[in-house]
Amino acid sequence: MTGSPSLVDWGLAERTAGSVIGGLGPLGRPPPHRLEDRYGAAEVEIACAEAIEVAGAYARLGPIEARPSPVLIDRRRWARLALATLAEAARPIETRVHAELDLPGPLAPLARSIAGAGAGAEAGVAVGYAARRVLGQYELALFGPERPARLLFVSENMAALRRELEADRGLFVRWIALHESAHVIQFERVGWLAPHMRELAAELVEGVAAGLDPRAVAGLAGRMVRDPRELVRKVLHGELARALADPAYGATLDRLQAAMSVIEGHAEHLMDAAAVELGSGVAELRARLDERRARRGGLGEVARRLLGIDLKLRQYELGKSFCDAVAEARGAEGLTAVWRSPETLPDLAELECPPRWLERVPEPSGMPA
Repeated sequence: MTGSPSLVDWGLAERTAGSVIGGLGPLGRPPPHRLEDRYGAAEVEIACAEAIEVAGAYARLGPIEARPSPVLIDRRRWARLALATLAEAARPIETRVHAELDLPGPLAPLARSIAGAGAGAEAGVAVGYAARRVLGQYELALFGPERPARLLFVSENMAALRRELEADRGLFVRWIALHESAHVIQFERVGWLAPHMRELAAELVEGVAAGLDPRAVAGLAGRMVRDPRELVRKVLHGELARALADPAYGATLDRLQAAMSVIEGHAEHLMDAAAVELGSGVAELRARLDERRARRGGLGEVARRLLGIDLKLRQYELGKSFCDAVAEARGAEGLTAVWRSPETLPDLAELECPPRWLERVPEPSGMPA
């Protein structure tokens, strides 16, 4: 999947993701669904057009002149796109680690092979599991060459969750479209946001790669042979970056996580606040979704905890709680101050304690650039 020296076996990652998507036996197999249950392109397009109008009126960030058209994809295509993003992000670190794993005799290729298989399997399981749950995605190129953003919807998962929640077909697609449309509004109207996120992502990845201690990297080989899964879990959780890179890059990781929490939490807040326009059924739909999140268990719960997928849910919860608190204190107009500049984004401590942010950032006097 990459042209430069690769530590991760990305081919194995894609095969593993495909196996997870297909189901690993009866316990891991998703419930069957009929093709007629899936949403069509025209249905989703209409829902997104309405969502942009409704969400934009609440967000108060200005009109959207051009939005990406929604694209319906299946789970396997989403997994391939996700793995391509991971490969692009991992390339600088892979190249550096690959070069530093210089062991005598046959140990170096053996360590690389074991580590590559372990890393590929972990990435494949994580992406395959996510591919069976993700509903939609505003896909922004944070790594590699810039390209137009895409608005993706996984039709199989939307159909499956709608049936599980016993939701009205039209209401459900309009509600989901609100969340993804919130991201369109954020990135289309806040001109500095996409470059800022790309800058943070590049600073983190390139800085970690450049700052790796060769002696520490060489020491990873033994740990790769003993327990490659544990090492990859540390990579996935960001622990390796913190352990091997300059402490300044730990601060970059914190800033990136805080920004992502605001982006996701603002979308959740906007989704619920704007959804009143969709009628009373939305409150029941939200309650059913929250109940579903609370009662997950079995093999899926084990995989979530093993791979650190809770981070995404934590971003939703922490970011939404922050946005709810700011909107309650200052109203929807006051929440626009978050998007005034990179400096007005909350840090992790302010996300946990919104009054600290309210004290630091004055109420807005105009729209973001």
